[in-house]
Amino acid sequence: MKKSRSISCSLSNRETVSGAVYLAFQLLLLPGLLTWCNARFSAPLNPAELNFVFYLINFMAMLLIFHDFLGRSAGQVGQHPAYFCQAVILGFVAYYACNWAVSWSIRQLVPGFSNYNDEAIAAMSQGSRFLMVVGTVILVPPVEECLYRGLIFRNLYGKSRWAAYVVSILAFAVIHVLGYIGRYSPLELLMAVLQYLPAGLCLAWSYTKADTIFAPILIHAAINFISIRSLR
Repeated sequence: MKKSRSISCSLSNRETVSGAVYLAFQLLLLPGLLTWCNARFSAPLNPAELNFVFYLINFMAMLLIFHDFLGRSAGQVGQHPAYFCQAVILGFVAYYACNWAVSWSIRQLVPGFSNYNDEAIAAMSQGSRFLMVVGTVILVPPVEECLYRGLIFRNLYGKSRWAAYVVSILAFAVIHVLGYIGRYSPLELLMAVLQYLPAGLCLAWSYTKADTIFAPILIHAAINFISIRSLR
């Protein structure tokens, strides 16, 4: 039986409103609030520890806000296990194919381009590798998938599939480079945004293919695990 390209599990009004409010809080207030609090400790946390606290707070907030949505999405995995496995495998392969093409193009346009986000994660991993692995592989994927695929992509998908893809992909890309505005030249900033487009596209596609948020969560976790393993 052919499966339609629809997404069964929708967010409730409470989840949508709460998720949108928390997303704004996460972007605008939480980083500065944590930095302010940390500066007042007698023994401040190092960057990796502070980053882990940020991940942990987001993860707990995600469970509080989206637990019903995650429960419904988990049920979808059991209903269509073949589509789930297919979506995970194809999404994972598609990501690396698209990422290779984008990375090759960036090297031609800006030889020697360096991603500051990767550099920051590599630096924090030097002394706190366990925290960075747990944070980026276990805590981050569910949070970012619930927000960018569940909240943004899912809510736009029923209105306009094109808008759902464009807005969620760009939002996912921009959020990863916001903290480095001023360090990048305009061209480098564009290249940094381009680096995250393959992930945004393939994760969103896997969500529609599997009809459960757990497909992009699993792919996202695998990508982060491989990425952090490759950092030196």
